[in-house]
Amino acid sequence: MDKYLKFYHSKEWKLARSQALARDHYLCQVCLKRGLVKPANTVHHIIPIKDDFKKRLDLNNLETICLECHNQEHQERGSNEPERYKKLKARKRKAYVFKANPDYKL
Repeated sequence: MDKYLKFYHSKEWKLARSQALARDHYLCQVCLKRGLVKPANTVHHIIPIKDDFKKRLDLNNLETICLECHNQEHQERGSNEPERYKKLKARKRKAYVFKANPDYKL
């Protein structure tokens, strides 16, 4: 397991992540700057850990952001997306909508 993957499974990261989420009230900080209130549960490293591993647990380097904003921050990952994630996304796009039948009698 590489050091980055190991880090994201560590107790230290889970604690720092929960502290950042609580501090930011589970709201996307990028959207808030635009005047939008949007729930979020992704914690983003402002300075990537690959650039400065020492800042990996620094709360001043962490911000809560929504998935859309996180994907905007990491557009470079889109072209290298693993095949299984592409399949998962495709599956999620196929949705079935069921509506209640008001005439149905029990």
